[in-house]
Amino acid sequence: MKKIFYALIAIFTFSFPAFVFAATLSIRVQPSVVGVGQTLQVTIFLNSVTPVNAFSGTLRFPTDTLTPTAVSDGNSIVSAWITHPTIGGTGDITFAGVTPGGFSGKGGALFSALFKTTAATYAHIMLTDVRVLRNDGKGTSEPVTLIPADVTVTSASQATFTEPSDTAPPEPFTLYLGNSPQLFNGRYYLVFAAVDKGSGVDHYEVAETRWPEWLIAPVWTRTDSPYLIRDQYLTSDVLIKAVDRAGNERISIFPRQNFLRAREWLIACGILALFVGVLWYRRRPGT
Repeated sequence: MKKIFYALIAIFTFSFPAFVFAATLSIRVQPSVVGVGQTLQVTIFLNSVTPVNAFSGTLRFPTDTLTPTAVSDGNSIVSAWITHPTIGGTGDITFAGVTPGGFSGKGGALFSALFKTTAATYAHIMLTDVRVLRNDGKGTSEPVTLIPADVTVTSASQATFTEPSDTAPPEPFTLYLGNSPQLFNGRYYLVFAAVDKGSGVDHYEVAETRWPEWLIAPVWTRTDSPYLIRDQYLTSDVLIKAVDRAGNERISIFPRQNFLRAREWLIACGILALFVGVLWYRRRPGT
């Protein structure tokens, strides 16, 4: 009996630090009881005593009960997504992101997802393939405790989640020029990431123009970061627009680095030389 007692003490003693210092990823559902055809919000929260700076995993849910409609990272502790959580058709949302400087504390939101309910039943939502890395400069794995969530979907009308109104545009963001042999074969590209504390950034749009905006309206197309610049001469202004899920917009401009292209410089120099020649010819003595 004493041997069993001492064994239990040893197990508890050596396991206790892991329980104390392990990070916890929990799923919170609002509301937890909802009617068919109504909306609920699923948010992933992190608690960690040890500073951590990298997070990855997969949010899994039953597709016969829940249909994802939107993903928001408006209040996320993640400042740079490697794999931005996006809606797919496979019953999961995969994510991977980093927080330079690390995070420690309670209630750090990674992201939220909105779902429409489609059937009256119980839905189990969980996290899989999770990795959390310490902010120790070595990428040491942090032990993680996962807390899933259950949702009760009834045939009767119940409470539903209503998004708060968002009238503020995304925060100002910076465009970084890069060219590397490992990406786009050394051609110029822009890297950017906007933050929206309200509904979250929905998408980005881009326009390249050699004309002032007030003269010719830019033509916008959807894009992502990194963006391969079409005008590799860098003689165009590149406008990147961040649009949040409420439709608010913020534009950042990467100004042209060169006024004219090489061929255009030759043409300009030729025109200038011709002008100087004509002027000299008209002013020479006897003409």
